[in-house]
Amino acid sequence: MRIAIYVQDMRASGVVRTMIAMARAFEETDEAMLVAGYASGIFGAADVAPAGFVAAAERPKGKVPRLGAVPPLRRTLRELRPGVILSGGNFGHFSLWAATRGLGVPVVYVFSNAMEREGQPWRNRWRRFWSGLLVRGSGGAIVVGANLARSGVFAPHIASGKAVLIPNGIDLVTVPQADGTVPAAMAGPEPVILSIGRLQPQKNFEALIDAVAVVRKTHAVRLVVLGAGTDDYRAALIARAEARGIAGHVLFAGTTDNVYPWLRAARVFALASRWEGSSIALLEAMAAGTPIVASRTAGDAADVLDDGRYGLIADAENPQAFAAALLRQIDDPVMPGDRAQAYDAPVMMRAYHAMLTKAAAGARARAARA
Repeated sequence: MRIAIYVQDMRASGVVRTMIAMARAFEETDEAMLVAGYASGIFGAADVAPAGFVAAAERPKGKVPRLGAVPPLRRTLRELRPGVILSGGNFGHFSLWAATRGLGVPVVYVFSNAMEREGQPWRNRWRRFWSGLLVRGSGGAIVVGANLARSGVFAPHIASGKAVLIPNGIDLVTVPQADGTVPAAMAGPEPVILSIGRLQPQKNFEALIDAVAVVRKTHAVRLVVLGAGTDDYRAALIARAEARGIAGHVLFAGTTDNVYPWLRAARVFALASRWEGSSIALLEAMAAGTPIVASRTAGDAADVLDDGRYGLIADAENPQAFAAALLRQIDDPVMPGDRAQAYDAPVMMRAYHAMLTKAAAGARARAARA
């Protein structure tokens, strides 16, 4: 089976890292190709090997990159002629949907972000409509978090078998062993609170900065953030840190292709997201053995942490409450233990492969009847 896995670009995100691992795993039994709308990002062909890699375009095109990706992506897919396509993340669904119109290739969409977001009633309505439309016209759908599976958008499709719940996982076999390496940005006498994620409002770094300002009233700590974003948004976050009097103790460190040395050097991993599906960074923090504080709104974080058994859950919009959880994890941590074992990637990979096989078989059966 020729499988194409689509991502919008090659940024250092949890979605891209997961889809790279997926392509490499599928290459053991099938012909797998990672297809990127744009080559821009930290990863490339060497990271995807032995699976194949192709980028439809080198860099974002036009004022609306999702639309600009469509023509070159369509040409690329025509040349590849895959038997089935996996659309790896919400961000790329539109480009792939538009590029595959009339090609007759079954697409399985992965949904990893919440449909409902506070203060966005009209956009929430559009997300529900658009997501439902995608699922109905697809070869199948995968939702990565129990909170998504319970939503009104996906629950009926899960009941019918058109969609399935497959929790995120990470390949624990390939987790690098601790070798004592400490990134220069993590060195120093102050304990580090580390957060990982794109610099965008979803990740709620504003609330995390507020909570760290509260922590610093009693504990000398630093906040380090791994993730890329726009210069304007980074500047706004720096201005917020300045307003809270902690600018000298907050570092936006960019991106890395290996988060584990950073996680192991951190005293606490913090996930303050306003919404998530199922955070890969959270699973990586558990695998690294780093104490965790996650927001109540961070997707299925409460399920993953078993309501506080393997890490703390707190209200990120309450700086005092989130700071109290951070302080607890600094002084008397609740450790993740072996919880990551429940999210080992092979189980996830087999479930994804089964869904893709089902979608490809269904497409062949429909073609035979036509």
